[in-house]
Amino acid sequence: MSLNKWFTLSYPMSNPVTRDSPGETVLLMGNEAIVRGALEAGVRIATSYPGTPASEIGNTLAEIAKEVGIHFEWSTNEKVAFEVAYGASMCNQRGLVSMKHVGLNVALDIMEMAALRGVKGGLVFVSADDPSQHSSGQEQDQRWLAKQNCVPAIEPSDPQDAKDFTVYAYELSEKYKLPVMLRTVTRISHMRSDVKLGKLQKLDREAKFDFDQFSYVVAGFNKLFYGGEKEANEKIAKIKEEFDISPLNKLTMTGREKVGVIAAGQTYNYVMETLVKLGAEEKVAVLKLGTSNPLPEGLISRLLKGVEKVLVTEEPDPFVELHIKALAKDANPGVTLYGRINGKLPSEGELMPMIVDAVIAEMLGEKLPQNPRGDLENEAKDMIFSRMLTVCAGCPHRSSIYALKRAVKAVKGDIHKVVINGDIGCYGLAWAPPMSYEDTYFCMGASLGVSQGMNQVGVDSIAWIGDGTFFHAAIPALMNAVQTKTNIKVVVADNSVTAMTGFQPNPQSGKTAMGEPTKSVSIEAIAKAVGVDHIEVTDAYDTKATEAAFRRMLQTDGVAMVVSRRICATEAIRKMRPKRPIPYKVDESKCVGCKLCLSTFGCPGLNFDEERKKASIDPTICMGCGVCSQVCSTGCIHGRDT
Repeated sequence: MSLNKWFTLSYPMSNPVTRDSPGETVLLMGNEAIVRGALEAGVRIATSYPGTPASEIGNTLAEIAKEVGIHFEWSTNEKVAFEVAYGASMCNQRGLVSMKHVGLNVALDIMEMAALRGVKGGLVFVSADDPSQHSSGQEQDQRWLAKQNCVPAIEPSDPQDAKDFTVYAYELSEKYKLPVMLRTVTRISHMRSDVKLGKLQKLDREAKFDFDQFSYVVAGFNKLFYGGEKEANEKIAKIKEEFDISPLNKLTMTGREKVGVIAAGQTYNYVMETLVKLGAEEKVAVLKLGTSNPLPEGLISRLLKGVEKVLVTEEPDPFVELHIKALAKDANPGVTLYGRINGKLPSEGELMPMIVDAVIAEMLGEKLPQNPRGDLENEAKDMIFSRMLTVCAGCPHRSSIYALKRAVKAVKGDIHKVVINGDIGCYGLAWAPPMSYEDTYFCMGASLGVSQGMNQVGVDSIAWIGDGTFFHAAIPALMNAVQTKTNIKVVVADNSVTAMTGFQPNPQSGKTAMGEPTKSVSIEAIAKAVGVDHIEVTDAYDTKATEAAFRRMLQTDGVAMVVSRRICATEAIRKMRPKRPIPYKVDESKCVGCKLCLSTFGCPGLNFDEERKKASIDPTICMGCGVCSQVCSTGCIHGRDT
């Protein structure tokens, strides 16, 4: 059998998420399993804003939404995404909202109100937390927000759980009329394992607004506006009783153990791996905890009363541990707790098998098992250096920041006389050498706001923001600058796609998440509408013209903006397949070995031979943008036909 034929037989082209084959086992990523669970629960509408580690939930939905007959959209931001799904919920339809952990900060206003006002159709929202900050500006545990707002939170430990817990979450949501948080972490979102499929479901429900539950006119203002907190607390109290007997939590205990472990979410995998290595499966009582808010206090108390020592494993905060510490006072004051609070586990970041191994071995008084992987990692530390972050070859943001740096030096005399306030996205890597030209980097849209504060106290600054982030969070700040007559300068690094999270469309892309054509929203038209008088649009690959536009922006009084536009190089390659760009070349007879192309521009496609003192271009990486030829001082870089 040929390889191609084998591949076709083993891996059908249709997405396994949509297979109508209950009982079949398929390999799914955690994020894909969540989508499957939503389909088995009869979801009608799904919304998201791209952000790792949650992005694949939306990517999968965008691929299959038409096929399964649901609506999916990449909303402008997470708040809008939650509102859209909540609107459908009030009309008795089931909705799914997915976002990364910091996206929930953006959606918090409407999440709080949904918890107080209640839901009709099941409403499940995914908070994909990112312990150890693999792709995030901060580490944040959103279980605290669930508790703050009387929202039940459930945590899967693997893709099978992710699917099954999603189905359960919809039943829970409708039973108690509350939104439900499905809380994952990076390792759950991106791990793959076998998932046994259930039955796909389409709910035949009339879409009808529930006036009795949600209308101020019908239900009454006082009923809806006041008293919601008491009702939410009563709901959570009932859910706590249900969680005590829920199959989402599993206590394995004989009553003879002296050591116990409470493992929340995916840390259960590390615990079980450790027990197998130590041969201690029958020596340790284990509570697999799938419900973190509210906690199943009766089940936890049963464990606490039966052991002398308890380890709590969770990521990243001691959320469960803190509550168990309080619970232990009544259940078993003499029990010794191990975890993040007492320093047995690190105070931040992901847990790792090596860390869990060491603590459980100590609790059992046993020798730590050999860890060949740990030995190899320690050996590798002295052999491997950290890889520098950088934008891709041909990235238009590199040429934009190169031109901006030159313009600031020309107008201000010193690049450090201006603060560059960056934002979230690929262009946020402008801080990396050799560009090294970005001073701050906070949260979505913050570049415009903090630039205004600096300007108001007499410090020159430039807001450096991308197109997707502009739509997400920058428009109110831009209006604020116009209204307050703040003399800020704004550069929109426009690559026409949300590239960093997987090339999702944004409002100017001219297509919906499901690939349908739609109107393209113009950044410059929005800027003009809110009162920005000086607006220029340039081709990011034309460094001379772009630098000139930046100079004019810097010399303009009042709010001024330049949109430096060119499609993401990687997206451009995707669109031109199977063709490939024609790479540029270096004429070695003209190359003087000055390294200017590397030291001031630094495209990954550029190489330098230290022995021969000559630059070269890697044809497998070169995107054919030609910007390096504009940077070269001797004219030795050229295209194939020049």
